[in-house]
Amino acid sequence: MEEKIVHQLPKVELHCHLDGSVPMETLKKMAKKQQFDLALLDQIIAPAKCTNLVDYLKGFDIIHQLMQTYEQLEESAYATAKAAALENVRYMELRFAPLLHIEADLTVPEVIAAVSGGIRRAMEESTIVVNLLICGMRQHSNEDNLTMLSEVIKIKEELMVGFDMAGPEPDFANDHIEPLTTCAKENELQITLHSGECGCAHNVVQAIRLGAKRIGHGIAIQKNEAAQALCLEKETIIEMCPTSNIQTNAVKDWEDYPLVDFLEKGISCCINTDNRTVSNTTLTKEYMLLAEHTGISYPTMKLLNLNGLKGAFTTPELKGQLFKVMEEDYAPYM
Repeated sequence: MEEKIVHQLPKVELHCHLDGSVPMETLKKMAKKQQFDLALLDQIIAPAKCTNLVDYLKGFDIIHQLMQTYEQLEESAYATAKAAALENVRYMELRFAPLLHIEADLTVPEVIAAVSGGIRRAMEESTIVVNLLICGMRQHSNEDNLTMLSEVIKIKEELMVGFDMAGPEPDFANDHIEPLTTCAKENELQITLHSGECGCAHNVVQAIRLGAKRIGHGIAIQKNEAAQALCLEKETIIEMCPTSNIQTNAVKDWEDYPLVDFLEKGISCCINTDNRTVSNTTLTKEYMLLAEHTGISYPTMKLLNLNGLKGAFTTPELKGQLFKVMEEDYAPYM
């Protein structure tokens, strides 16, 4: 595959964290404005190989210091969506955790308003369509997450289409979050859950039972046939994040990356960046790496994007429009 062609082909991204994807230029601009130590920004991009997920997440403590005001959040959302639009991502779901952005006295509704405002500004200037996913954090109590979720639901922000749980999976399994997923479902938020990123296949099974239509990462099902069978039965979509999965040691190296194996078994997968800045990647880079290390070609790239479109938390009308775009634009490369 050619990078120029991959870059210009329409793409879908379902698993992208706002805080880990704010362009470095934007972070530097915000840092200068508040006289923040610019040298700290060198620690944001994670090593090519981290010790584990906790090691990978270290840079987020620095990033969050620059995402605590309305202006910072609005600019962060705008710049992230615009960057995705530049590589022809036509549909994107951007996820974020409001409770990580209230240290400077913003309220949860103000956080939502700021992010939504930035997204709308980006959509006005480009062809990208962006919806938002709210993340609860596993290290926070169910009570705090439920309070946050209830505030989000009261706002009735139409861009807010889904709910996720992120954070340290090994310490806080899905067994404990049922009150949150129940609340989300009762209020018509669709569910995707970070699960199986750290070798915990049972978390994937539990996530599906809790109502998750998609699984964030899901790598742990690689060696669990029962979990794979359940994903097939329920048509669950696995949101794979190749560079991030290798960085965090969810997968040892490219030789062990299970994408082709999953596809051959009929498991629906889509490709994502996870954290564009922290992983120093783009969706174009992810597809080029997959072409190099797993041998995928344009037809598989098309399939992966159609899988993402199928699993998107958006309207049938938009899916139909984007399906036509995909069919037309990929046709010369089939």
